[in-house]
Amino acid sequence: MLQQFFGWVFGIPAHSEHDAAIQNLVGNVAPLEATERLRNAVQHNTEKAGALLAAQGIFTVADTFALDHGWPKVPVLVSLVSLVVGAFLVMSILRSTMRMYRRPTEGGEPVRAIYNLLISRMIRFNSALYLTFLSILLLAIAAMSFV
Repeated sequence: MLQQFFGWVFGIPAHSEHDAAIQNLVGNVAPLEATERLRNAVQHNTEKAGALLAAQGIFTVADTFALDHGWPKVPVLVSLVSLVVGAFLVMSILRSTMRMYRRPTEGGEPVRAIYNLLISRMIRFNSALYLTFLSILLLAIAAMSFV
C-alpha cells in the first residue's frame, strides 16, 4: 500500500509492477527500437530538468530580493533552502548518462538499465518539483505579510 502511494506521488510504477511497465513501454519491438524509445524518455526527462533548473534560478533571485527588502526571514530562508536542495536534485539529473554502461547489463541488453535510470530520474525530478512548489508557496506566504 505504501509502495503504491509513493509510486503515485512520484509518478512511477511500484517495484512489483516494473516488469509489466517495461513490457508496456517497449512492447514487442526490436531491442534496438526499445532502447531508443527509453533513451527518448530519458532525454525528455533531462530537458524538463533543465527547464526546472532555470525556473529555480528565477525564484532564487526572488528569494534574495525578498531577503534584501525585509520580507519575513523564516519563510524566505526555508524557501531558499528548499530551492537549493531541489536544484541539487535537478543537477544530479543533468549529469552524464554513461554511468549505466560501466557494468554489464542484465542479459546484455541496456533496456533494464535505461529503465532504471529513467525511474531514478523521475523520482529526483518530482522531488525537486515538489520542493520548488513548496518554495513558491513559502514565498507567497511571506509576500502576504504586506497585504
